Amino acid sequence: MRRPQQHNSNSTTLVVFIVLSVILTTGTTGFLLFPTSTVLQLTSSMSVPIDIANRKVFMDLGFQMNYNLPFDPASFYNPTIWSNALERRKRHTDGFSGTVRELLEAENGIHPSDFTAGELYAGLELRLEENGFHRSCLLRSVCELALHPLADDHSYSFNLIVKILTFLLTPSQHEGFGPSEKLYQHRYERAEKIGFMGGDCQKAYPKCELDVITIFSKIVR
Repeated sequence: MRRPQQHNSNSTTLVVFIVLSVILTTGTTGFLLFPTSTVLQLTSSMSVPIDIANRKVFMDLGFQMNYNLPFDPASFYNPTIWSNALERRKRHTDGFSGTVRELLEAENGIHPSDFTAGELYAGLELRLEENGFHRSCLLRSVCELALHPLADDHSYSFNLIVKILTFLLTPSQHEGFGPSEKLYQHRYERAEKIGFMGGDCQKAYPKCELDVITIFSKIVR
């Protein structure tokens, strides 16, 4: 059983408190309407020191949520779900009509703007390589997490991060792989199975020299 090393983060609470304070202290009417393209952004981050001799290295985990605020009365009727007003990502479905998009979403259970699990894992593998790790370290992390799950330390804010990490690194908990990602799905489900069955994750992925999860957790027996 792994026990996470806890780091306090109250940024989200602070932002919500500020917004509520402004609302309560403002005497003007029509406060619920904002200028066009106004976005409420909530950001939470956690910085974890990495124990490396003669170096000061930190691993940062960041979570960001953006909410488009209403700018006219029509915003309160049939609001757009998962809107992509800023067009930060373009998918091959950009040319489809609204009806076709709805049919695709109903058939696949995936919104056209969503990441698939394969896309997410590929991005994480690339980021690991950019930081000097072998890309198989993500597979080993899935294996190690199945072997030694993260423990509940009764802290709501930190346990939320633990649950998110567990969900992302446990393929059996989600059905996020696309139809063309069978190979990716097999590799990661196999990694989870090795750990769940008590296998040797280091032996299964010898090119990964460091268990990344041990950077921010420790094994409690």
